[in-house]
Amino acid sequence: MTDPYRVLGVTHAADDQAIRAAYLAAIRACPPERDRLRFERVRAAYESVSTERDRWAHALFNVAAPTVPEVLEILSGDMPPGCPDKQRLYRLLGGR
Repeated sequence: MTDPYRVLGVTHAADDQAIRAAYLAAIRACPPERDRLRFERVRAAYESVSTERDRWAHALFNVAAPTVPEVLEILSGDMPPGCPDKQRLYRLLGGR
């Protein structure tokens, strides 16, 4: 499961107003006419954490393990292009 906070570009401590502002900025940046897939991801992320009740439900019940592409997407922000080394992946996934 993709982290909706990461999709919206906010912290886990963000309130309703900050999440809504990030959502509006994200949909302005990627209207559905240009990038339908990204627009749908942003909309789904907003719907999953838009209210305090939704954020609590997400924190309590969303325990799906990340997929390999999601892990690589998370790692890609601070790594050069290419395959990450095994030691870094083990640390990320809680191994040695």
